[in-house]
Amino acid sequence: MKIEECELHNGQVRLSLISFGASIRSFETPDKEGVFGPVHLSLDSVEQYQDAALNPYLGASVGRYANRIAGARFPLDGTVVELTPNEGDNQLHGGPAGFGRRNWELLSKEHTPAGGSVTFGLESQDGDQGFPGNLRGRVTYELAGDTLRITYFAATDAATVVNLTNHGYWNLDGDSTIFGHRLRIDADQVLPVDEAGIPAGTLQEVQNTVFDFRERTTLGDAFKSRPSGFDHCFKLNGVSGKLRFAAQVDSPSSGRWMRIRTDQPAVQLYSGNGLGAPFTQHGALCLETQMFPDTPNHPELGSAVLRPGQEYRSVTELQFGVSEYESASS
Repeated sequence: MKIEECELHNGQVRLSLISFGASIRSFETPDKEGVFGPVHLSLDSVEQYQDAALNPYLGASVGRYANRIAGARFPLDGTVVELTPNEGDNQLHGGPAGFGRRNWELLSKEHTPAGGSVTFGLESQDGDQGFPGNLRGRVTYELAGDTLRITYFAATDAATVVNLTNHGYWNLDGDSTIFGHRLRIDADQVLPVDEAGIPAGTLQEVQNTVFDFRERTTLGDAFKSRPSGFDHCFKLNGVSGKLRFAAQVDSPSSGRWMRIRTDQPAVQLYSGNGLGAPFTQHGALCLETQMFPDTPNHPELGSAVLRPGQEYRSVTELQFGVSEYESASS
């Protein structure tokens, strides 16, 4: 297996991408002193990304269905689709050989003064991890100045479900934990889940709960109320399908901030609860823009169905800067 590696850089961002999992391998931005440093978890060698014990989907493009599907099954057009489970009885991130565990094809790369772009493609056959339909997927990473735009596309020859996201692991200090980071999520509602991460009820208001990140909140304070951490999906405010502000995280220590905009209906906050060697527990957070977990079994949460002749498209923008938090989040 030949894993391709591509670099995009400008005066504001240094980015490395690899074809395995169509992943972000490394990401560097300057801190408040102007010194470039890492803001994303990475492994020492490209080969290590193939080891699932070392690689918890680091910066990977996960699918065919990101997040969890209960019982590894769902109904589709009158038929029950049986999937390959990989987290107990459930399926997580598309199964044991989901998109984040596959080597994508490098389709194109372009360097520009502003940064450039890289596109990876993947063909998923009918029955892959149990999913119906031959699916063609594609992701384009486009760097322009201080912003990385990630766009996913997919098309199918038979009805199926699709939910793709980037599983970035962010630490704006480059080391230690995220307890000193501050987080804001533009969401009035959160989806309650059981211990397995499966939806356990209808959307609930975040007001007067530990899930209220509508105002900038220090994560260390949030952990005091919830020591186990977070692995929850928030319903973003605004109109799904339109690019809008979703979340922002900043670190007083490094002065760095990251702002996220997306056209997706929700964002999954994962606080690195399961991170282990070579990393540190709670050593990064993930903000995965996506559809809700187990949507194929919960029509009230929307539809993840993609049919022949339709195009799946998802856009997320990550913007990076230093200090000036208030003006950046307006």
